[in-house]
Amino acid sequence: MQFALLSACLTVCAMPLQAQDLLSEVSGNWGGTTNSGFYFRAELTQMPPEQGTARLRMWNALDGIPRGGDPQFDNPRIALSAYTVDNGQRLELQEGAEGTTLQVITEFADEAAEGRVTVDIQYLDNQFTVVGYHLHDIGYEDNIAYACDADLWNGTVTFNGTVSDLPPRDFEALNASGWTYDAAFSRGICPRPG
Repeated sequence: MQFALLSACLTVCAMPLQAQDLLSEVSGNWGGTTNSGFYFRAELTQMPPEQGTARLRMWNALDGIPRGGDPQFDNPRIALSAYTVDNGQRLELQEGAEGTTLQVITEFADEAAEGRVTVDIQYLDNQFTVVGYHLHDIGYEDNIAYACDADLWNGTVTFNGTVSDLPPRDFEALNASGWTYDAAFSRGICPRPG
């Protein structure tokens, strides 16, 4: 069945990742290579198996990489952890002169399909903001690809090569604290695979 993997992951998280609690940790400066923003540390951890999700926590500080205290950001459902490949769930940084983008990456596979989900987060106007979402999936039997790339900051989405505008959204709607693994579909950003 086309896109059976993603549909199953969105409905039931039956096979959580079997790994240690800490999946990935990164640190940097939200100002990018200029170091003109807050310093931060981000951790991606595995939630309990019955939840089947990954948790993202972030800490900000003015004077260097924070090492303790309560996080300024805590989202226990930022991504699914079902059907992930070995070392397939991690954080990466894209740094430039304009700022740093934190990427929450999930690579998944089962007997029907494989793919990759990336959620792009920046710290903008004192908010952890989802600025991009990318899902690429391909089914083994039918070899049909699904690709949805959303530039949420600029309000466009490219679905299987066709670019269109997204409905206007207020700044708070992009707050990463309310983003879950299903948000791109439940908010009408990308069509559900099926």
